[in-house]
Amino acid sequence: MVKTEKCEYCGRLIKGEPEIFTRRGKEHVYCSDFCFKLHFYDAPTISYEDLQKMYELRCISVQFD
Repeated sequence: MVKTEKCEYCGRLIKGEPEIFTRRGKEHVYCSDFCFKLHFYDAPTISYEDLQKMYELRCISVQFD
């Protein structure tokens, strides 16, 4: 049976290896370094849909040939 982890910040299920950080002697599990940093700096939780909207507004898509 495959054990699935859940990100402590965004709550999404983690596919593959999770990012594990130890803070004050306790292990914390995140889907990415990005979620760890947002949680570390106590940023309000952002939904996946809102994150996609932010990327659409502020980032340029790169096409690979």
